Amino acid sequence: MTLDVPRGPGDHDGRDRRRLRLGATARERIADVLRDQIMSGRFRPGSRIDLDETATWLGTSRTPVREACLRLQFEGLVQVAPRSGVTVIGLSRRDVQDNFALAALLAGSAAGWAAERISAPGLAEVRLLADGVRVAAEADGDVKTANFLFHRAINLASDSVRLIALIRQTGRIIPWSFFDMVPEQVGCALREHDDIVDALAARNAARARRVSEEHVVHAGLLLVERMFGAGPPAAGPLPGSAGPLPGASVAS
Repeated sequence: MTLDVPRGPGDHDGRDRRRLRLGATARERIADVLRDQIMSGRFRPGSRIDLDETATWLGTSRTPVREACLRLQFEGLVQVAPRSGVTVIGLSRRDVQDNFALAALLAGSAAGWAAERISAPGLAEVRLLADGVRVAAEADGDVKTANFLFHRAINLASDSVRLIALIRQTGRIIPWSFFDMVPEQVGCALREHDDIVDALAARNAARARRVSEEHVVHAGLLLVERMFGAGPPAAGPLPGSAGPLPGASVAS
């Protein structure tokens, strides 16, 4: 299987390429690609995934595509049937809201612990990576990878093996193509990144947790509105956060 996804479904400008995990199996990498297509709404509920067509698109064989679909069936994203093939179940508004609420919980914990545990070189690296996101945004560069590296540095600075493992496990619930879907979030992200860095530098764990939670919550609200349109008012704010996430039952 190729490491870079060729032009295909949802890849209208040739730049929407899913970051693939080095070292992963073909099945895992294909699952990553298809999961992102489903979670971003490019593969709509009720649509079919043709195994042969997908194998050609991804430059692989039919078998790992089917294995990837079986994995996605376990995650509740598709239904695999002997005769009807693979049907996309997709995500509801509530699913996406809950995904971002869980991500906010973990991001807040990581930033709070990082504020207490980050080293001087670690803080310098986070500052440099925050600048890298800004440079990528201003130069129309690879904002997705720059953003990933920034948040990964904070997660690692939490110095919690258990938390990092949870973040890695749940990282797949946020579409990699998020900034393509909600480009207006880039400017907000830059300001929010500055707030996070300032909280880390001040060793203010409570503020680092809060601004990191709000950063993820705000991103989730934008994506939900883009995918599903304006929804009903939120029932209440996220605990520990100033921003609401409508319908989310788990928050940070």
